[in-house]
Amino acid sequence: MSMNGQKTANKQKSGDFLDRLLSGPLFYTLFAFIAVRANDLKKVERAVYGLGDFDPWQGFPFLRFALWLLCGAVLGMYAYRWIGKKISRKQPMLLCFLAMHAALIVMTLIYRGASGYWLHWTCALCLMLALDMGLQREKNSVLEGFSLALLLWLALNVPARLLWPQGLNARQSVLVWYVEEVENAEKMFVPEWLLGNRVFYYRLAFPGLCLEMIRAQVKHGRYTLRTALALALTAFAVVTQRGGTALIGFALLLFMIAFFSRRALPRYANPAVMLAASVLLFIGLQYLHIQDAMGFLIKDRLGKDTDLTFRTHIWTETLKIIGKYPLTGVGLLPVEYMRTLLGSTFEQPLNHTHNQMLELLLHGGVLALLPYLGMVYFAARETLKYRRSAAVKTAALLLMLFLFMGTVDMFHNEPIYYPLFMLLARADCLSEGGKELPVLSIWERLRLKAES
Repeated sequence: MSMNGQKTANKQKSGDFLDRLLSGPLFYTLFAFIAVRANDLKKVERAVYGLGDFDPWQGFPFLRFALWLLCGAVLGMYAYRWIGKKISRKQPMLLCFLAMHAALIVMTLIYRGASGYWLHWTCALCLMLALDMGLQREKNSVLEGFSLALLLWLALNVPARLLWPQGLNARQSVLVWYVEEVENAEKMFVPEWLLGNRVFYYRLAFPGLCLEMIRAQVKHGRYTLRTALALALTAFAVVTQRGGTALIGFALLLFMIAFFSRRALPRYANPAVMLAASVLLFIGLQYLHIQDAMGFLIKDRLGKDTDLTFRTHIWTETLKIIGKYPLTGVGLLPVEYMRTLLGSTFEQPLNHTHNQMLELLLHGGVLALLPYLGMVYFAARETLKYRRSAAVKTAALLLMLFLFMGTVDMFHNEPIYYPLFMLLARADCLSEGGKELPVLSIWERLRLKAES
């Protein structure tokens, strides 16, 4: 063998070794374990270094070094495979994601808003890229890694919830929403554990359960003891966090899984239809006040009020701002400014819109909302093609659940949220032999029915 041939062979071996190293379940577990809770690293760094909420010049403190190293590995491996044509280059879901965040970044720069959200975006993008290339080349490894990472987070929080039922930061009275200190300020804080506060807890519990179900469906064709453990951890998270959104979401998820377990998803059960239902529900809550008729359930059972814990007030104020800037929004705003904008008090510090669609319209206007709707469209299209696959059904029901909960909550800053779209974007790889079904328009279906 010539000298040049020997060098080429050595490079190929080193490249193959690196490829295997970065495509094993251990790498996916480590990366997902850190990336899905990037927000916790920021909190610790702010406490250690005395940094502000959204300081773009804070650099790369040591606590985030592992995260950036893993993100760089994912970006580098994706570029290597993309250039080498080892993965498909056509992925409209990624283009929609990038277009949505490009609009948000541009508007933030124009209005000189807060630029600190980029950490969440980077983690969300890398999680999507990891799923994209993993589902195409090492499906079992990526599902094993992501599922195990989420289950580890849930399991680690069981002793934390039992030992510190009031949370680990319940006595941080010096940390207040405004400059001056106030008496009994600790009552304003949401209790936090290892995973983060109770809101983040259930946001990882549902993906943890469904990703474990998908892993078992793809690898074993049936549920396993690990799946039962995931269900138990999810139930523990939902019950102990005592939130109405989590309880309703868990009940809805279990109902949908049971109802659609033995048949293909019907055409109406897809993310686009669920998003439309979410919009109609929002209209009913905000303009028709349908929650007043359910006061007995909201007040007596869920312990809430009929203004949905200030949500109707938040929506009214948000819609006023959107009406002034419908196309562009006002960019991403610092937390302190958001609290002032939405009329916060010490008793109820309001810093986001509590609605996924309004959140995008407020910060990026129609320019950010349209790519988001494109992501929902592509997810629905792939769901319809592979709706007989058990794994695709589970992924579709998980995304539909988050779209439904997006009526009264928002997940824009959660790195795990947008990768849920990628699970369906790669439904052809996720499907464990589920037959692809043709996507026909209503007119085509009527024509075929008339011909028969």
